[in-house]
Amino acid sequence: MTLTEFACRHRPAAKDLASAIAAAFGLFIGLACPATAESLRDAVRAAVTTNPTGRAANADVKASALELLQLRGEYQPRLLLRGEAGAEQYDDLDRLGPVDNRDTKFNREIGLIAELKLFDGYRRANLVYRNASRLDEAIFGLLDASETMALNAVEAYIDVVRHARLLDVATRNIARHQEIARQVDDLVEGDKLPVSARFEVQERLLAARLSRLDVERAGADARARYRAVIGHDPDGTRPVPAVADLPMTKSEMVLRSLRNSFRLMESGQNIAQARFQNGITTADEKPQVTLQAGVRAGRNIAGTSGSESDAFVGVRLDWELFAGGRDARRRALQQRTLQAEAERQKVVREVREMAERSWNAYQTSIERTVLLDRRVSAARNTLEQYRDQFRAGTRSLLDVLDAERTFFNVAFENVSAEAGFTFNQYRMLASQSRLAMHFDIEPADVPLEPDFTARAQNAPRAAAIFKTEIRSLK
Repeated sequence: MTLTEFACRHRPAAKDLASAIAAAFGLFIGLACPATAESLRDAVRAAVTTNPTGRAANADVKASALELLQLRGEYQPRLLLRGEAGAEQYDDLDRLGPVDNRDTKFNREIGLIAELKLFDGYRRANLVYRNASRLDEAIFGLLDASETMALNAVEAYIDVVRHARLLDVATRNIARHQEIARQVDDLVEGDKLPVSARFEVQERLLAARLSRLDVERAGADARARYRAVIGHDPDGTRPVPAVADLPMTKSEMVLRSLRNSFRLMESGQNIAQARFQNGITTADEKPQVTLQAGVRAGRNIAGTSGSESDAFVGVRLDWELFAGGRDARRRALQQRTLQAEAERQKVVREVREMAERSWNAYQTSIERTVLLDRRVSAARNTLEQYRDQFRAGTRSLLDVLDAERTFFNVAFENVSAEAGFTFNQYRMLASQSRLAMHFDIEPADVPLEPDFTARAQNAPRAAAIFKTEIRSLK
């Protein structure tokens, strides 16, 4: 029973029909595949883990993690060693005696000062929150890049399979025309056809060979794309498995995509960063309290002869009560937040559009595959009838050649339709940010979960995030 007969007799639901088509297609492309052929899973894994695009995103995550760890220093004391030396002359009769006044002396001084910030207007806390959000953004960006790379790898893999099948269709087309040419030669020799019939067949045979050349060139381009995306030459292919658990309705598809989209999660971090930047920038409007302690020793200091030393400890308060331009600065920060929110809404629309278009392409590919399968069967039956009638002398050679051309065109189109149907299944997974997970692929060698912003904000104090164990980034 053909796929068309199955669809017509049983009329399964869309999901069952899709599974049936996928199963048939996967079985067909797996015929005569080498035992060492690379599976789709292995090809996608190679693309995600070795492609330069993925490595660049991975480096961004590592850099963002290190930048977050760097902020630990904001909560630790600063220890300063300070020294100076030079010639000085003071004129201060109220403080200096006649011996020291207006006497040039060579002074030297060395001191050790420790500072610990007690309160800085929440600048450090917002720095931690912002960099934690940047790390989350980088991780979501890496996950999204992994989805894109996985989809590119699936497309490259299926395209190599498709061109192998198209080459087989073109080769069989040449073989059929060669068979017709032999039959025509016999009929011309028997004076049953004019000599011009040979020229008609030769013209069609040359056209078939030209078509095969075009397919060979396109196949070479597909293999070049495979090398660019996956990193090595294709070494045979295996059956492309069908995808289970696809949404049953367009609304479910859109809902899943919006809920799981890494792009949407990444853009949400931009809004958080804009708000945290507001806190960083306006921290100077609040008091700044610093604990200071130090020791100092020197000779001939401030114009006095002899050695002296001292130690001190205390709290310093700095508060900038007024500075021009603060109102404009606040409005600018508000606009940056509005910009980030508007950009996120733009991403929402783009994710929704991608989900809807993926659904539309998938549904259309199901119908297209079924209809083209019917056309292939009809064209094959017509061709067989025309051949029999040609042998019986009731059909012309031109009728047979036209039937061959129609069968070739429909079979050629059917291969691309089946490949498109298979690709659209994986495209639906990518639209839901589930493609890399489908292949059980770790998107990077950095074992981080994108929850640093929440952990930082939920901690008793922002610095507590640094107590969380983060594995080595080497």
